Amino acid sequence: MRVFVYIAAFIPLLLLAEYRYPVGEKAVYTIQWGLIDCGTSTISCEEVEEDGVTLIRVRVRVKSNWLVSTVYPVDDTVDCFIDPETQLAVRLEKDTSEGDKSCKDILRLDRKINRAEWISQSDNITTNYPIAAGTCDAVSFIYAFRQHGFTEDEKRDYTIAVDAGMHGITIQAKGTANKKADHGEKVKCRKYLVTPKRDDLFIRKIPKAIWLTEDERKIMVRMDVAVPVGKARIVLDEYTPPAP
Repeated sequence: MRVFVYIAAFIPLLLLAEYRYPVGEKAVYTIQWGLIDCGTSTISCEEVEEDGVTLIRVRVRVKSNWLVSTVYPVDDTVDCFIDPETQLAVRLEKDTSEGDKSCKDILRLDRKINRAEWISQSDNITTNYPIAAGTCDAVSFIYAFRQHGFTEDEKRDYTIAVDAGMHGITIQAKGTANKKADHGEKVKCRKYLVTPKRDDLFIRKIPKAIWLTEDERKIMVRMDVAVPVGKARIVLDEYTPPAP
């Protein structure tokens, strides 16, 4: 069930809101592979405190259900920590368990010297590379990205920090359709196509298409991901709006 590997890597690109980091917001998705429900993903945004410093934490949880877990158990957690003053991510932590493989790594974004440090604790690898002043990681990117308005068929290029290096993607806005969103109500949603700049492993970690509500909330209601066999979808089940 390698479907989880691809979904977990870019599922942080799913939840969008009326302002950049919607503290208190939570969305729960069902992961589907063909006619099979494989598990759930939850994205939540909350304030946390570290050594007396307040940060915003966006947490992504991906977990296989009991049926899939008998063949390929998955239990992933990805935490992104954002400085509320600059609205920029300072650290990304991944703790993933997929099948018989476990992985722990940290991506630190040093805004003073504009460099990223990726530490793979599992493989004992450390990599450093330069970043631009406003560079986002995969989790924080989508919130910043949604501050930009798109016209239909418009394309935009972005570069984000993913693990040991920078990766480029192109996002194109397409047509609209009515899809189920909050409380099962159908609302107008726009489709976005995502294309990687490089033909390497990264291409298998990004969604092919996402659908976002066209209202001010910008909720992700569906995402399609290409996998080795068939196509995976994640579909919104529950949505909790941000705190007042």
